[in-house]
Order: sequence, then structure tokens, then C-alpha cells
Amino acid sequence: MRCETYDIRAARAADIPAIRAMQARAMRALGAGFYRPAVIAAFLERIGTMDDAVVHEGHFLVADAGGAIVGSGGWSRLTPGYARSAGAAAPVHDATIRSVFVDPAAARRGIASAIMARAEADAGAAGVRTIGLAATLSGLPLYRRLGYRAVAEIGIDLDEGRFGGVLMEKALGPRTLAA
Repeated sequence: MRCETYDIRAARAADIPAIRAMQARAMRALGAGFYRPAVIAAFLERIGTMDDAVVHEGHFLVADAGGAIVGSGGWSRLTPGYARSAGAAAPVHDATIRSVFVDPAAARRGIASAIMARAEADAGAAGVRTIGLAATLSGLPLYRRLGYRAVAEIGIDLDEGRFGGVLMEKALGPRTLAA
């Protein structure tokens, strides 16, 4: 897959099957160094990589390389579906970064960073001042590099093993105190 050029655009409902397929490829390939294949398979089957509602909410983005979805991510004010299974109280923040994935064939080309910059700018313009996320172990280096700080370790216990992660957050702008 070539993806020297890509456009970041709003995701559409019609993109959902391609987004999910790309996210599953990414999880299997890029997560392989951090999770056992059986744990990844169980996570994909039981929890999944994305709630369709985030696309419909209107702040979810894709990186489109000539019609191929090579990246995804965005932000949402909705509570993530995985939060019910993660085993840790979520920190207080205005919104959550959701479902940031890059196709393994397009990894390490700045796509996730570009999606994150657009998502953070959009969230900030919508009044979000503190944003959180649940990082997979494979995503930790990216989020640390982008200024997110770890808040708590989390994990989802599956019969096949534990799918671990880290809750993180970042201030997007100055906090204002209510008078």
C-alpha cells in the first residue's frame, strides 16, 4: 500500500466497515509486540475498536489515501464502551480521544500525529479544555510524545488474558474558573 499522500477528512457512516477492517489489521500487527494473539482476537471480538456513535457524533476523522482508509481517530463527549470493562475510574475530563489507529502498511509516517493534531484543534475549538484517552500499550510512545500524561493503569480481563492499557490526559487550553 502506498500512502505518500493522504487527506484527513471527516469520517462518514459509509466508511465504518473500512475503518473497522483497518483498525483490526492495525491491532493485530502493531499490537503483536505487546499482546498475545489470542488476547487481541478476544478484545476485537468482545470489545471492539470503535463505537459507531463516534462517527455519527461528527468529530471522527480518517486519513484517506486515494480512497483507502489508512488512519482513524477523533474525539467524543460520549462515554467509551470499553470504559465499562476497563476496571479503573476514568479521570475527569471534557472529552475523550477515540480509536486512533494507522494501517500497518502506512505506520510511522506521521498519520496518527496529524490526526491527533486535527482532533485536538477541533476539540479545543469546541471548548474542550482537558481531554483524556485510553492508550493501548503500543500507543504509549505516541501519546507521551504528544504531551499526554499517565493517570492510571487499566486493563480488561478476558478469558484469554489481560488487555492492558493506560489512562492518559492532556490540557488543551487554559482552565477558567466559574465565578
